[in-house]
Amino acid sequence: MLHHIAALGGSLAKRYIEVEVNDASGDPSGNRPPASADEAVLDLLPLAVYIITALLFLYPAIGVYYTAHTVFPTLAMIEDPNPPPEYTPVLLDAQEGSAPSGQFEVVEANEKPITSSLRATHRLLWVWGREGYCRGLFCALITLFSTVILAAFITVYTPLPHFVGSFIATVLLTQLSTAWVHIAITPPSPRAWYSRTLPFRYVFKATALPLLAHWAASVAAVEIPRLLAFIIGLPIGLDQESTRIYPGEDRDTRLSTFLLKGIPVLALTILLYLFAVIPTQVILVRVQASLLPPTEDAIIPFDRSFKGKLDPAVLGGGSETFLTMRDALTTFGREGWTRLVKMYLKVFGITVAFHIVVMVTFALEGGLMYALGWLLYGGK
Repeated sequence: MLHHIAALGGSLAKRYIEVEVNDASGDPSGNRPPASADEAVLDLLPLAVYIITALLFLYPAIGVYYTAHTVFPTLAMIEDPNPPPEYTPVLLDAQEGSAPSGQFEVVEANEKPITSSLRATHRLLWVWGREGYCRGLFCALITLFSTVILAAFITVYTPLPHFVGSFIATVLLTQLSTAWVHIAITPPSPRAWYSRTLPFRYVFKATALPLLAHWAASVAAVEIPRLLAFIIGLPIGLDQESTRIYPGEDRDTRLSTFLLKGIPVLALTILLYLFAVIPTQVILVRVQASLLPPTEDAIIPFDRSFKGKLDPAVLGGGSETFLTMRDALTTFGREGWTRLVKMYLKVFGITVAFHIVVMVTFALEGGLMYALGWLLYGGK
């Protein structure tokens, strides 16, 4: 989104400067008189408007790119539409705008899963206001920056390629990603995020294989389409690179070639994400959710036994039980997959709509700034 905004803002700024230059060239002396204090303030008005608008879009952007893209699917991956009644903690005061007391009671399963509706999921998180809607954001940022820095360190000081370094960093920081899952699926807590981490040996034992599977799927979803693009000769760009690959062809022909050869690459990428990346992510999240301490309750219907596959400590079992990859996959039924895919499609639609709103807003502001400049200087 930022590079689109930057490109749009750059074109508007260029147009604004052209108006200034043309006005100056129309002066008989060839030089424009020095700007007054009011004109100097007006010259800074577009920048101030763009900055204020960007700040106003900051919180909605967090809601779209963080909450809708990560928290919503995480909740959908662990929600059980028909859990045993004793595994269904529900907030007594889960009403929009109320202050949760943190008390829970056992009730019958909801007729319709919460995560089957974006509106219902939004209202659930908004019970705690902005704190609930941005749950785990700081932990997510710490995990992201730590992974990037550690992966860069491994890549620079070892002969390992970057994608291997990123996997090692992810494994070493698996406590943080697991803590984030627990923060995302439980009510807000006064405890610091780092106090939610579990012992490394326990978390590593449970998540090592799911992390490996998800990492391999993510790498394959990038490298296999890239290999296909290389094999079929898909031009990287429409200018220098495509001219080198297809000399003598005009821009329209290169564009047609790019689109025709890009369709199978795009289709392969989508298939890999649908049948490799998302399933392995579901496995990883469900395994991490199975590590949720027995003293904590989820904000959605959550079968902690995963259809009898586990006997967790909350039920009197051992304290170091976790879900296997196979059980994590088989206990997520067809209804769950359908609900998750629909959620991803809805989130994609929200993302597109948000992009359109942002672009239209900045374009309208740019048009108003241009009209204001014309009214102030064009009539002279």
